[in-house]
Amino acid sequence: MSQMTFDDKIWQDLASRIAATFRMPTDMADKLSANKTARLVAAIPYVAGCDHPDRTALAHLATYILASSESCRHVFDHTPADDASPTARLAPIADFQGGDRKVIAQGMDLLAAIMINGYKKDIEKDRKSGEYNPILAGTWTDTTLSAANLSAPAFSSLMPAEEAIVAFWVPD
Repeated sequence: MSQMTFDDKIWQDLASRIAATFRMPTDMADKLSANKTARLVAAIPYVAGCDHPDRTALAHLATYILASSESCRHVFDHTPADDASPTARLAPIADFQGGDRKVIAQGMDLLAAIMINGYKKDIEKDRKSGEYNPILAGTWTDTTLSAANLSAPAFSSLMPAEEAIVAFWVPD
């Protein structure tokens, strides 16, 4: 298993396939193409040298799109059962065939840090709405995954740790 290249050409191909499959209008397709979190989701199987990285990337991107959509979001919302670890809620996009497990873990930790930043951003909204938030519930602290303890050298050119902790799952 060797590290594979993940470049803009591969990303644009994957993003355009997903946009076509989900029949995204041009503005949504452009947002997907510019979305660094989606790009990271797609990059993990390539960077980790997984078997069938294109298949895995497309499956994970499709799940990411579903989980981010207004009509399906509630199915993927965080619940107390997801509190076991920062990556527990990411299980639907954590299935990889082959690949370097250390690199996969680095990528998943970056995604968890992005997700945690969203919980921090949503504290007041969740307090008002009553939506479960592990930081608001006191289960996690806002430093559960911080840049200080987040190391992901395999992804430094795609998403440095310092960027992941201030990024959002679905950018505005």
